[in-house]
Amino acid sequence: MSAATSAPRIVDADGHVLEHPTAMLEYMPERYKKRCFHVETDASGTEWCFYDDLKMYANRMALAGAGGMTLEERQRALKGEMRYSDIRSGAFDPARRLVEMAQDDIEQAVVYPTQFLGISSRPDLDFAEAQARAYNRWVADYCNESPTRLFGIAAAPQTDLERCIRIALDARKIGHVGVFLRPNPSAEGSWFCDASYDRLWAALQDLDLAVGFHPYLMPDMPGAVRQLGLNNFLAPGQIADGTYGNKNIFFTQALGNVFDMQIALTMLICGGVLERFPRLRCIFLEANGGWIVPILERLDHHYEIFRWEVPQLKMKPSEYFKRQCWISFDPDESTLKLTAESPLVGADRIIWASDYPHPDAKIPGVVGELREQMKGLPDASQRRIFGLNAVDLYGLPEPN
Repeated sequence: MSAATSAPRIVDADGHVLEHPTAMLEYMPERYKKRCFHVETDASGTEWCFYDDLKMYANRMALAGAGGMTLEERQRALKGEMRYSDIRSGAFDPARRLVEMAQDDIEQAVVYPTQFLGISSRPDLDFAEAQARAYNRWVADYCNESPTRLFGIAAAPQTDLERCIRIALDARKIGHVGVFLRPNPSAEGSWFCDASYDRLWAALQDLDLAVGFHPYLMPDMPGAVRQLGLNNFLAPGQIADGTYGNKNIFFTQALGNVFDMQIALTMLICGGVLERFPRLRCIFLEANGGWIVPILERLDHHYEIFRWEVPQLKMKPSEYFKRQCWISFDPDESTLKLTAESPLVGADRIIWASDYPHPDAKIPGVVGELREQMKGLPDASQRRIFGLNAVDLYGLPEPN
């Protein structure tokens, strides 16, 4: 069959695992085992999650695996009426995940963590490094169930950049295709263009590892959730839901994700990081994608008018984006086609995310949503968005 008539290669560029209730204990150094992320069941049958110095009602974490559930089921998960260990098994079990991928014709998937999106909030950095390494080894074994179809992204505590570099070195050795960072600065006022980050950018560039900027809804790091107090906001009549200690999940994610991502992108491009590291590959994830055209248009405009303030730039901001960056879309976003047709972005800079098994994932049906939003785009553009962009970005092999 010719390439023109064959089915597109479909790659989920941002899925997730859920941290296994017990498996990471096997990978944790003995001195940290009691503090390692794990779930225990008490005499009454209640599940408790232990993580560092935290003891959490594990059922409340079941919402993270509520993809494909009804609104009523998601609310039940939020109320703790579902057991963490009983939720969507593909989040823990790679064999089951492959079955669910096949239902949507997804050939390959790149997986990010869930709870460990917040690994940088752990104050004991020795523990944080040990926990990140244990997770990275566990998820490497998870992906080894099908090493040409499943690919891991390493977790690293970005509050210590030297540890990040060491973990990135190990991540490459055990087969991961990237490292994730939060879009938040590692310390107050320490933007990503600060010279203190340069050794990290250099290491990721030299290791040929993509860096995925992935948000998290917590106020544990500098950023919109903390600075704007989004975690404590309640609309009139709203009842605090207590998600991860926040009063809401609606405002922290709806606003915090986008604000932090736009600032991260601006600092990386206009702060000169991409000029200094021209082979660094950057991905902007889980903040929708429709904002990318107006923000690039605005940055290009300011470059033309106030260029003396950014002498480090040798090109328009949008040109750096088109050289080194990718933006992730949710499959149901109506702005996807417009963005693919924009000369500031283009179809070759767009990837898509299932967000499996999180509550916004439509399982099955996610690829159908994506196909609907791409109607009217040329076949070549659709193929790039379906999967070829993710293949190039992460350096993925042919599936078999």
